[in-house]
Amino acid sequence: MTVIQDTDLYTIEHDEDLDAIIHTWNMFSNGEQFREGANELLDLFDEREISKLIVDTREVKAHDDEDKRWLQEEWIPNMIDAGLEYSANVHRESVIAEMDLEETVDPLEDEPFENYLTDDMADAREWLAEQ
Repeated sequence: MTVIQDTDLYTIEHDEDLDAIIHTWNMFSNGEQFREGANELLDLFDEREISKLIVDTREVKAHDDEDKRWLQEEWIPNMIDAGLEYSANVHRESVIAEMDLEETVDPLEDEPFENYLTDDMADAREWLAEQ
């Protein structure tokens, strides 16, 4: 793994074995701070010819409705335009955390990318390796 960006808020790495970007949220954020971190990932994804992504949100509490809307209407479509085809989201071991992510990605089921939800990083890596 190569660390591309490491901040207090998030870490972005390139996993050469998977040819995937791993974005780990190190702490909870929302609003402008959350969007800036997500857009750093988008910029990086846009610069590289990569189609796979793991987002580790185990340190994130539920997103507010405004952030969910922004993810659905702007950020995820922009990620798809930048080449995203496969995305695995690793959430904390919590039904509420899983439901929060489902609420965010379920309305996007017609978008041309596959998304996988799990609470286990090894499971996410295995799923992504099969894609």
